[in-house]
Amino acid sequence: MALPDQRIRIMAGTPIDAGDYRLLPSVLVNTVGMKAETGRFQMLKLRPVSVVVQGPEGSRWHEIPNETGQALSIMAAIAGGIAVASILLIAVVSLVRRVRR
Repeated sequence: MALPDQRIRIMAGTPIDAGDYRLLPSVLVNTVGMKAETGRFQMLKLRPVSVVVQGPEGSRWHEIPNETGQALSIMAAIAGGIAVASILLIAVVSLVRRVRR
C-alpha cells in the first residue's frame, strides 16, 4: 500500500476592488490524494492566511491567525497529558495494592 501524495502551497486569491483600495487575499492549499484500485481519493483543505491591502498610502500586509487550530492543538495536548497522568496513577495504585498484600 502506497502512502498518499501531499502538496502544500500558498495561492493568491482573486483581487477585490473596494473604492480606492484593492484587497489581495492568499490561501494555504493542502491537497492529499491517493490512487487506489477502485478509484482515486482526493481531499482538499483551504485556509485563508493573509490579505494585502493596497491603497493610496501604500500596501499593508495583514496575517489571518488560525486561533481555532491553535486552541484545538492545546486541547489535544491537555487531553494527552490527562491520559498519561491517568495511566501513571492507575499503575501506581496497582503497584501499591500488590505491595500491601
